[in-house]
Amino acid sequence: MNKSNSNPQDSNKSRRRRFSGGGMRLSETEAAEMRRRLISPMKSKPVTEPAPDTWDRMATIPVNEAHLEQNRIISASRHNPAHVAFDVLRTRLIQGLAEQGWRRVVITSPTKDCGKTFISTNLAISLSRQERLRTVLMDLDLRNPSVAPLLGVDDPGTMGDFLRGKASVSGHFKRMGQNMLKIGSNVAFGLNSVREPYASEMLGSDATSDAIAQMEAELEPDVVIYDMPAALYHDDVMAFREHYDGVLLVVGGGTTKANEVRELKRRFGDNKPLLGVIMNKAEGLSISHYSY
Repeated sequence: MNKSNSNPQDSNKSRRRRFSGGGMRLSETEAAEMRRRLISPMKSKPVTEPAPDTWDRMATIPVNEAHLEQNRIISASRHNPAHVAFDVLRTRLIQGLAEQGWRRVVITSPTKDCGKTFISTNLAISLSRQERLRTVLMDLDLRNPSVAPLLGVDDPGTMGDFLRGKASVSGHFKRMGQNMLKIGSNVAFGLNSVREPYASEMLGSDATSDAIAQMEAELEPDVVIYDMPAALYHDDVMAFREHYDGVLLVVGGGTTKANEVRELKRRFGDNKPLLGVIMNKAEGLSISHYSY
């Protein structure tokens, strides 16, 4: 989580450029720095600095190992050998994002019940073990919020209030509390417990753009994951398209059809590339396609 720079003035200018409105692509210098920190082997323990104030003010989520196991958050305890698939996905994702200068990823599925939230949450937990990486996971499935129950959070707050500007970043986002599972506190979870009847309209609103910009300015994330509804059923992902760089598509083994994947790729177009197709099946994960 080291954000040091030899020239503080240059660092501040870079930060303002990175989190101002408009394009969110990293500069070549920033992308090179991200590659150096995330891809190069770490020869010594990372130098840590105090987290920004917003991170310090966030509430923490008590870590209940039994609850996480029961809800298939296998990246937590790592007892299930399948957790390795999420570590592989994590590494390939951060390397690919760094190479392209991207940070923001939507995880969705063609239809419901493909396990997209299972993938999003396990990936976020796996990313938490990258000590120099700050990650944000936002539950933007406003039609069926599901991340909070997986983590065992009883009072997740209302994502709609945050997107409307009625809740602050530090007041809404939470991070994992102290635990024996080595789950890092460098992931900020934006959770939700209330369904929104006009989800697409909310995600495409100016208020949402302002809320996302504020989140990025305060948390300075290296990776942002948006868990979003099934993309063939609703237009939420399309309404939100200015806020992400690419898509990870989760398909259900034996349920998702090839023409559904082709249709979604057509809808996303070249400007919002399909980063990967993840096959979620009973016997484990399979990354059947992964490209940038």
